Amino acid sequence: MSGLVRKCIGTRNLVVFLVVLGLVTSHKIAIIGGGIGGTSNAFFLQQLLKDTAQIKIFEREDIGGRLREMEIGGKSYDSGGSIIHSDNFYARALTEKVGLKVKNLDKGSGTGFYDGKKFVLKLTGSTFKDKFKVVGRYGFGIRDIVKDAEKMLKTFKRIYCLQSKQVAFKSTAELLNSTSPDFLKRAQVSMRQNLKTLGVSELIQNELVAAAMHTNYNQELDVNAFVGFVSLAGGLVGDLWRVEEGNFRLPQKLVKETGVEVVKSRVKSVLSSSSGKGYTVTYTMSGDTEDFKTEDFDAVVLATPLHNAELELPDDVDIVKNTKPFQRTVATFVNGILAPVVPGQENPEDILTVWSKEDLFFSSIGFKGSASQDFNYKVFSKKPLTDEEIGKLFSKVNEVKTVDWMAYPKYSVPDTLPDFELAPGLYYINAIESAASAIEMSCIGSKNVALLLYQYLENVENVDFQTVCQEKDLLRFKEEL
Repeated sequence: MSGLVRKCIGTRNLVVFLVVLGLVTSHKIAIIGGGIGGTSNAFFLQQLLKDTAQIKIFEREDIGGRLREMEIGGKSYDSGGSIIHSDNFYARALTEKVGLKVKNLDKGSGTGFYDGKKFVLKLTGSTFKDKFKVVGRYGFGIRDIVKDAEKMLKTFKRIYCLQSKQVAFKSTAELLNSTSPDFLKRAQVSMRQNLKTLGVSELIQNELVAAAMHTNYNQELDVNAFVGFVSLAGGLVGDLWRVEEGNFRLPQKLVKETGVEVVKSRVKSVLSSSSGKGYTVTYTMSGDTEDFKTEDFDAVVLATPLHNAELELPDDVDIVKNTKPFQRTVATFVNGILAPVVPGQENPEDILTVWSKEDLFFSSIGFKGSASQDFNYKVFSKKPLTDEEIGKLFSKVNEVKTVDWMAYPKYSVPDTLPDFELAPGLYYINAIESAASAIEMSCIGSKNVALLLYQYLENVENVDFQTVCQEKDLLRFKEEL
């Protein structure tokens, strides 16, 4: 009989019918933040809770969060989160699931490593020639870093197996340690200290590694070693890709895929409900600062960094422990012509800065391509460029647009790693950024929170990570969304 009913009215309508009858419990869930973390969380929650989940996303700006679109010179570009690694399973699977296209990136036509006066190394994009140049300057010590990065990436894949078995973690430290105890150790030592232990030369540290830290996180080698190797992996191991239509399209498409309601609003507080169960969300519609509304939810997911959320939380939530300062990053898009950075030399396609005693006012310069007029470039820096600084870099300037935002945590050691579970029924996706910030890391944190929430609402017992996904299991494991 139940099969006939399902066939006649459909699975979704059947669930709604059962909810009305009180035979199935409906769960109201609020997600605060509509970036990749919040939108992928809605997707994962629907996978786990099916149609019993009533999800609302509260977002004060446009869907996408730090994944934004920049238009300049008649072309459109990602202003944040512009590249994805080939081993990033969730990002690729979600991209394909919502019907977007994967565009593999080539190695480019050259990269220059700049110390403020000269290029200490120029790579051409030719694999054979570049390997010869790298070994000639740094010796074979570079192989140790590559092997370490390869091993780390291979080990990190265990998290996909653990999450497929519905293993969830209440803290970032637990997630790292359960995937590999070595990951947690690296998160508590600086990149420079870790490289020194590995016997990596100072020349490699100050040039190749520093360049990766500057262009990916706008920080130095005092970042934790886990985020340091995440940063290095993109340049040393595997390939890179992006969403052809723009990475910023992925959160937008996830909202359409899930069909969840989006409320454009500023959330003032998430406090324990007066009923003693769940939470009351107080918010005001965007542009309105007076008319506050309230709504009760069974659970709430915070999918926005706490440092700028301006959010009142229950007294028993340790806000200090779970809030980290963020690194200011400025992306300056320029349509024009780049002057020779080193007089008399042709500029490579991408210019990365190494550690230097010189006072460098930019972290990297990336050639974005031809435009309707001249060329487009993206310049990363720690503070806005002055007109004088832009004039030093460019011989011709047609148009300038700037994105100034708090891009990722300031990584320091030793450091406290935030919790995913702030209180029963209250979860924090961005806790994972304390280990490393990237599109894939947000998706992993999002899946972990979805699992915690599923276990909480459905009273499901967590799986002991030590009983699953051992080495022999990983050999047979196939990643599936």
